[in-house]
Amino acid sequence: MSIDLTLVGQFIVFITMLLLLKKMLYVPLNDAMEARTKKIEDGLAAADAGLEARAKAAADAAAQIDEAKAKAQEILAAADKRAAEVKEEAVQKARLEAESIVEAGKEELAAELNRTQQALREEVADIAILAAERIVGEELDAKKHAKLIDSVVEQGFNAA
Repeated sequence: MSIDLTLVGQFIVFITMLLLLKKMLYVPLNDAMEARTKKIEDGLAAADAGLEARAKAAADAAAQIDEAKAKAQEILAAADKRAAEVKEEAVQKARLEAESIVEAGKEELAAELNRTQQALREEVADIAILAAERIVGEELDAKKHAKLIDSVVEQGFNAA
């Protein structure tokens, strides 16, 4: 076995070829593969972040919808409560107005009754005076007249 120059030349060419391939092919190819791997990893990370953001946005939207529903329920409850209060106030006002109308009617009736009784007393007194004048034949003075009328009226109303 002899080592001749051809073998050494082939060895040098082989080593040179390996160095050139490493420098010109393997390193750029490896860098391109690493860049592509990094790009893919970044894309996957962005996709995961997008999914997380979408899930968070969906959760936020659901929370806002729930909050809006709760506020709507509160507003409806407050409106129902206010409507009940307004209705109760209207009923109370109507009751008070009806009571005041009834009271006014009672007072008016009492006043009318008093006026009617007074007119009746005066009429009875006039009739009594006329009857007394005819019976006695002479007219009584005003003071005696009034006393007589009052006593007759009192006796008449107390008996009734």
